[in-house]
Order: sequence, then structure tokens, then C-alpha cells
Amino acid sequence: MRIAALVLGIIGGLAAGLLGVKWLSDAHTLKQNIELARSLGMDTSEITRTVIGAWCLLGAFALGIGGGVLALMGKGKPAAGVMLAGGIAPVFFAPVALVFTWLLVAGGVVSFWAKPKAA
Repeated sequence: MRIAALVLGIIGGLAAGLLGVKWLSDAHTLKQNIELARSLGMDTSEITRTVIGAWCLLGAFALGIGGGVLALMGKGKPAAGVMLAGGIAPVFFAPVALVFTWLLVAGGVVSFWAKPKAA
């Protein structure tokens, strides 16, 4: 269970991080168009929420790997909390992020049931 949690944490963290980098790259590429839309009075709140979600996804990258390492060390419940936080937080800003962060949620559930290594 500990190794499964580690694998899910690493793969989920990498998936979340890659999506976050992609979204931030897209926002940077379209920065002039976004500024033009704002100056014309268009609503860009959805874009802003997506950028905030992208930053949360970058945080989920670190939380996924950290949670996986905690699970491997036998600290299942803290690892579960870390991975679940990383998997759920971006969804509040960009619900489509769940397509990539579900691995962190699954890793958090597996971590919760991971037992410490027997002495």
C-alpha cells in the first residue's frame, strides 16, 4: 500500500504540475489578448480563475510528491491529508483540473489505509 501511494503521489503530482505549467504558458502567450479584452470591458474572471487554478496545480505537484514520500515512510494519515489537499484545492478554481488530480485523490485514499513498516 505504501508503494502504491508513493506511485500515485508521484504520477498525480507530475500530471498536475504539467497541466499547471501548460495553463500558465497559455496564459502568458495570450497575455496581450487578455489585456485587450479587459480594456474593452469583457469579463475575464474565468481566465483569472484558471490562472489561480494553475498555480494551485503547481502546488499540487509538490504536495503529491511530498505526500508520496510521507506514505512511503509509513506516515499514512498525514500523507493522505497532504495528497487530498493537493488533489482537491485546484478543483475549486478550475473544476476540469480533476481530470488530472484524481490520481492524487486516489493516492490520498490509499495512503490513509497504508500501515507503517513492520519492525
